[in-house]
Amino acid sequence: MGEFYIDYLPFIFALHIFSAVIWVGGMINFTLAVYPSTRQIPNEKMFIRTSLRTLNRFFRLLIPVSVVLGTTGVVMAQGKDFAHQDPVMAVIVSSKELIWFFMFALYLYEYYKIKEARARCLASESEHAKDNLKLIAYYLFGISILLGLIAIYFGYMLRSV
Repeated sequence: MGEFYIDYLPFIFALHIFSAVIWVGGMINFTLAVYPSTRQIPNEKMFIRTSLRTLNRFFRLLIPVSVVLGTTGVVMAQGKDFAHQDPVMAVIVSSKELIWFFMFALYLYEYYKIKEARARCLASESEHAKDNLKLIAYYLFGISILLGLIAIYFGYMLRSV
């Protein structure tokens, strides 16, 4: 693992950063730009459908991104062997892994809420569908953005080691 890690570290690191930026940046983009823009659509059903379509595309993009992010993170943690070095670094690595795992669990819950919102929209229960969209866009994404920024900061701390 050590030789592979040393040979491909710049590529692994770039993939890891790129994946984190897509995940966290995509949520920031949806929360601050896309969702407020779609709310300007006067037809309520069209607003809900457009928001759901956008979220669905984003979540499909996150499937390979999360695989790349997790894989590169594990490879880097094993390659630098943080578990057998400084205990503080081991705690930071473990915390970062837990944060991304929790964010992935939130991702699954958000995906469930998208499916629920779509079903509510098709059942002409627009108010419930809007509530699910608001929950995702502002609250769940807000928590994920905060956790993602913390994990990125932890990664910055680890990169300087």
